[in-house]
Amino acid sequence: MNTGTTYIIVDDDPLSNTICTLMLKRTLHEVGITTFTLPWDGLVFIQNNMNRLTTHAVLFLDINMPVLTGWDFLGHYENFSEEIRKQISIYLLSSSIHMRDRDRAKKHACIKGFICKPLTTESILTIAENEFQRTL
Repeated sequence: MNTGTTYIIVDDDPLSNTICTLMLKRTLHEVGITTFTLPWDGLVFIQNNMNRLTTHAVLFLDINMPVLTGWDFLGHYENFSEEIRKQISIYLLSSSIHMRDRDRAKKHACIKGFICKPLTTESILTIAENEFQRTL
């Protein structure tokens, strides 16, 4: 199932990125995936490449990262142009079970959902369906 969507994973844990990549490929098969263990690199990629991409992107963002947290990442991301931001749907992918994180996520209009790790086939299919409906 190729959804025509590019997937971006920003998580400081290489193992988590590998698991996400494997789950996305197992569920959606041929899909474009770019991973970053350094959040700054993810921001630079988005800033430099999203204007050139013709497809929509789903961004899986970890919250708890050293140096630049997911919340810090969002602060920088929200300064990007509307043209860039409308191309990306952000889903927080976190091991956090704190309600304060879920409540904080609801305050960011750019966040489409909050997913507890690990990424599952069911959550991938739900997101793929939501993103497909969004593009209609």
